[in-house]
Amino acid sequence: MSTSLHESLDWKVIGDNLSESITLVVGGARGTGRTIAENLLKMGARVAVSDLSAERIEAVSTEFECYGPRFTAIVGDATDSTDARRVAAHAADTFTALHNVVYSAGAYRAQRPTLEVSSDEWDLIVDSNLKGAFVTYQASLPHIIAAGGGALVSISSLAGRTSSPFLGCHYSAAKAGILGLTRHLAKEFGGQNVRANSICPGGIVGTRMTDLLTELHREQDLADLATQTPLGRNVYEQDVAAVTLFLLSDLSRFVTGATIDVNGGILTI
Repeated sequence: MSTSLHESLDWKVIGDNLSESITLVVGGARGTGRTIAENLLKMGARVAVSDLSAERIEAVSTEFECYGPRFTAIVGDATDSTDARRVAAHAADTFTALHNVVYSAGAYRAQRPTLEVSSDEWDLIVDSNLKGAFVTYQASLPHIIAAGGGALVSISSLAGRTSSPFLGCHYSAAKAGILGLTRHLAKEFGGQNVRANSICPGGIVGTRMTDLLTELHREQDLADLATQTPLGRNVYEQDVAAVTLFLLSDLSRFVTGATIDVNGGILTI
């Protein structure tokens, strides 16, 4: 920490600290994860992105090649412990350290009533959203602790705070599990200068959600959701990225074990 706990905030120091950070963004080759990675890069940070898809990794590598040696990308299955260790080691070895991890990976399937969810589908959704976060953090924490500490940010969901009849019981359960995992990590590793927090967005307006609703001919759903929020609009990827940057920066230096709702106030209704 570069500033005294009792001094006024030094905005330049805070910005410099973030720009000097090294962050692994899991699921960072598309959607919200990609937006988070891009914002970190624009801040001057060093960023490693991992994704299950080699095609997406190739695409994001081309898009971000302008950031030169401050960016690296690697294919990896977040639910596989061997892969997770390889990805974390790649980030730490490439940049000589690892400070932060953002977990933004996870599959979902639409319109799944509970009585129609197969055990295979349950495993897919819960493993990619919850087990992947656990395995990723287990692989990354030794590097973060060795670097003197850092921050973990998990992208959960409004479904984890309430439920999601649209995305199913498995999705709601997995995203609620993220919140429990976050609280546990915050308590267990706080003494090693590691903070852990979660973000719960509403339905994010982005490529994944737009494509899904178009496929289901339910484009009106997002417009309907916007009318339910006190702020009168939906959540965008940049909204989530902004809160993520806050949680990775010294602005949130005394925030850990927290769940931050990014849903325009819909949970208060």
